[in-house]
Amino acid sequence: MRDSPYMGERRTTGWMVAVAVLAGACLVAAGALFAAGHVPGPAWGTAVVGTLIAVLAAPGKRAVEALGARWAEPVEQMSRRSAARSALLGRAQRVVDSQQRMALSIHAAIPLPRDADSTLSGSLPEYIPRGIDADIRAWIKGHTKTGGLIVLVGDAAAGKTRCLYEALRAEVPDWRMPEVETGSQLNALVHEGVDLSRSVVWLDELQNFFADEVVTAASVRQLVLGRHGPVLLAATIRAQELDRLLLVASPADSAVSSGGPETIGHHHARQVMKMLARWSPRGGVAERAIRFHLDSRLGADELARARAISEIDPRIEIALHGAEDGRVIATLAGAPELIDRWTLDTAGDPRGQAVITAAVVARRCGHPEPIPSSVLEPIAVLHLSGCSEAPLPADWLLTALAWAESPITGRIRALRRSAAGSGEVDGFRVSDVLLQHSYGLARGLVDPLVLRDDTWAALLEHAEPSALSDIGSAADAVGKVEQALRAWQSAAAANDLRAMFRLGWFYAKRGEYRNGTVWFQQAAERQLSPAMVGLAFCLRELDEPAQEERWLRRAVELNSPGAMVNLGLTLFARGDTAEGEAMYRRAADLGEAVAMANLGYRLRERGDLGEAEEWNRRGAVLGHPGAMENLASILWERGDVAQALEWYRRGAERALTFMEESPTFFRPWPGESRDQGVSDTILGLAQMLLEQAGMDQIEEAERWFRVIAERGDPRAAAALANVHAGRGDMDGVRIWRRAAAEAAEGHLTRNRASMLTSYGEAGVQRHVDIMLDHAAGLADDGDSSGAEEWRTKAARHSVRSSQHP
Repeated sequence: MRDSPYMGERRTTGWMVAVAVLAGACLVAAGALFAAGHVPGPAWGTAVVGTLIAVLAAPGKRAVEALGARWAEPVEQMSRRSAARSALLGRAQRVVDSQQRMALSIHAAIPLPRDADSTLSGSLPEYIPRGIDADIRAWIKGHTKTGGLIVLVGDAAAGKTRCLYEALRAEVPDWRMPEVETGSQLNALVHEGVDLSRSVVWLDELQNFFADEVVTAASVRQLVLGRHGPVLLAATIRAQELDRLLLVASPADSAVSSGGPETIGHHHARQVMKMLARWSPRGGVAERAIRFHLDSRLGADELARARAISEIDPRIEIALHGAEDGRVIATLAGAPELIDRWTLDTAGDPRGQAVITAAVVARRCGHPEPIPSSVLEPIAVLHLSGCSEAPLPADWLLTALAWAESPITGRIRALRRSAAGSGEVDGFRVSDVLLQHSYGLARGLVDPLVLRDDTWAALLEHAEPSALSDIGSAADAVGKVEQALRAWQSAAAANDLRAMFRLGWFYAKRGEYRNGTVWFQQAAERQLSPAMVGLAFCLRELDEPAQEERWLRRAVELNSPGAMVNLGLTLFARGDTAEGEAMYRRAADLGEAVAMANLGYRLRERGDLGEAEEWNRRGAVLGHPGAMENLASILWERGDVAQALEWYRRGAERALTFMEESPTFFRPWPGESRDQGVSDTILGLAQMLLEQAGMDQIEEAERWFRVIAERGDPRAAAALANVHAGRGDMDGVRIWRRAAAEAAEGHLTRNRASMLTSYGEAGVQRHVDIMLDHAAGLADDGDSSGAEEWRTKAARHSVRSSQHP
């Protein structure tokens, strides 16, 4: 870079300031010595010299103070960064040396026979290579320069932790593995800008990192984008936990984004989960965030490898003989013994079995672990009351708990006690093998208790206030609306911000925006930025733009990317493009994928295709369908048809995953203004396929149109009407034209405010035109009354001064 003509002057001034500050510091020090009486000589000389020093030292002192103030912040930041680094990285082991640590995360195995080879590990059986090992290792190897996020999904005791660890040990054995135990620790490393190059951040049981000390989606995005060096985030999660995190959705989910560590965990969890592409051999290696599914059953090739290894490790031979339906890994983890202890052991303690049942039911009802005995007792009593009329002895609970937590074999237990910092027992943890079993063969035992009102009443009476918010969400998920409201309201009364937030979305999802504002405002006034964004969403639907903007600006002050995105939308809608773009840029710089897509779209609209492509590629890396669609459009316009089609397909497949895994978010259809680019991406792919004009492409385009038309997208339904018109199928035309008109009216009724904010009057009028096209078709068919009815409906929503004839 060429030097500025003023560079030399600045350097000279810098040296002069430095000399002056040094001299000032010396004079200040000398003044301190004179004041202390440490300088020899006559008193009058000391006084004169002291006065002179005092006069000359004043500017020096001010310079020293100014310099100290100027240096204080970076020095403090360096100190924090050093502390964060040394706290976690200083004691980090290499991946290859972390085997003992992994043994603590992996399910305890059945014990070795006494006559087994003494060189075998007592805690880790020999590894049985899995069918997906090669794909997992190829992905890891392909991301050693960029980093990324890999999540292994599967049932309890399917072998997720061992499979992922062995892949890391094979591909990145010398990388560091810091002991990150909470989300807040990871947030601190990201916030302080610590260089994490060549590190594996191990997130076993990923759902736990979105519980008390939440890892924010912003932190994960920064790491996935490679802003802290190549870092591999390696995580495991049970399939039921993944479903639970994905199913909880809100009408403006994309708006509620990272607002700091105090924000709502399940929103961060869902934002992270939605980044993950499903593994496919076609394009999975290219994805920066990926998820693999590990089957709990061994396939034929895996069983053959297990038989070969059983000659070395007798535990595997035992598991092969005892496994049912290929579940060898679960058998190694003692699953049959655990299940027998709980449900089949007729010689066991029925009260102990009831306590285990109570623990499983409490977890299914949303109670976090550890579960206090005061919660287990009433649920166990409910279960026992249906099994026996015999009275319970006074000490029954202590005896039952002792039986339930006694070792079954080796270190395998149904319940484990959890001790607080003081060493006192604060509750119990139940084996996730049994929790998994409660969704399968034990459903008949557990489901009736989960559906009983008195079970929920017992939970609400005995659970601590901190557990009630999650209990409310679980109640809502199984249709226990009254119990959900009671749980949330009780938690809110105890100042639980999560409960206030969930009450806000409970009402907002039902269109009860006034009730939503009541609860959102309570949390917003306590500085919860996602609640401010939720409140602004309700105020937008209530047509209170001034209040909406006020709350968005308050959330922006708290550095909420979601608020920045929404404020950017509002500003663009009223023509303030400069500040709107500035808001998008702030959020995009914080790693917000929605902002990247929106910014890329705006840049493309004004012709800045280079920067538009850059931002859309970043958003696409984070799995945002809208960014993929924008990128595909840029490539299409450039004439790169093959790459455009590839990105359209990736975006459409990701959009379809969103719809399948978050059905409540897409019922009713949120429309293109609030669906994070899902409908536009699928629509874009289908339209591009139509332009290819081949028969295969037309059939595929029709399939994609149907995906969103059947869910309520009016534009896709109108496109299907045109496809049928091209075939001369007028019955099909009439069916899809009516479906398009009905969907357009519903969309305008529910989402007009959001549509105006996102697309302006043109977006509204496009839906009105769909209704008018249906009216024209009815008129052509001779249905004049039906045509007039739809023209009247269209007129109510139109933004034009004149209508179609």
